[in-house]
Amino acid sequence: MPMELWSLVWGGLLLFILIAMSANANVSAMGMSWGIGNRDETATVTGWGARVRRAYLNHLENLLIYACFAIPLVMAGASSSLSVLGAQIFIIARVLYAIVYVAGITIAGIRTILWFAGVVGYAMVFIALLQSQM
Repeated sequence: MPMELWSLVWGGLLLFILIAMSANANVSAMGMSWGIGNRDETATVTGWGARVRRAYLNHLENLLIYACFAIPLVMAGASSSLSVLGAQIFIIARVLYAIVYVAGITIAGIRTILWFAGVVGYAMVFIALLQSQM
């Protein structure tokens, strides 16, 4: 399987882990009866739990954009050294971004730098897709 799809698979696993962590934080804050109930009341979490939720929502948005570029690229048989490197940058940046965000590390804007690195990664995949169609 091409690296561009492996990055999507690993990104999906990261999304699952972040969702599970967020669900755990919600149940810890609201109680098991809330967790197995109708959840008519919105979970109120702060600190670590809130950061996990924001990290998973951010990852969901970025993973969708990446998928919109990676899947057509692979379907077109347009994998290249540029797209492989972009896929690697994307998934490494996203994993590190999630770790930094959940841990609450704010040194030197590292979270923003990692987010931007992920954008650069999927932009490289998009550029490779465009190049294949010219």
